Amino acid sequence: MEQAKPITNPELLSAVARMNQEQSRESREAVLDLVISTARFLAPVTITPAPGEEAPGQEATIQFQLLPNQSNQPFFPAFTSWEELRKLCGPRNQQTLVLSFPDYAKMVLQDGRAAGFVIDPFGCCLSFDRGMMEHLVQRRQEKFPE
Repeated sequence: MEQAKPITNPELLSAVARMNQEQSRESREAVLDLVISTARFLAPVTITPAPGEEAPGQEATIQFQLLPNQSNQPFFPAFTSWEELRKLCGPRNQQTLVLSFPDYAKMVLQDGRAAGFVIDPFGCCLSFDRGMMEHLVQRRQEKFPE
């Protein structure tokens, strides 16, 4: 289910590269601000029945994938581009939704199964656990009030 508009996050990826190079507090803060404010991510999902195949009156269900980290804790994967997503699913078509940080925060903080979310698990691999996400929700409310 390819989106018509490509998902890319050049500003975020540039900030991550800078953070990895500089290892400074300022560069980490810049990455966090982009994650919680403007970044959009591809979330691999399974939608059943597939769009267009549902019977009249039948509701579709959406199941989000979880990936285990090294400690076998489940994290929701968030991909910055189709290129990064392909590292998980290869060339096959992958159903996706486009989500932002508030969407992931809501899922993680309301769903006891997930330990957090991870951006580009086969690339830059930035993971945010439940405690960090609670902190980032507060930070977003303070820095970027709706």
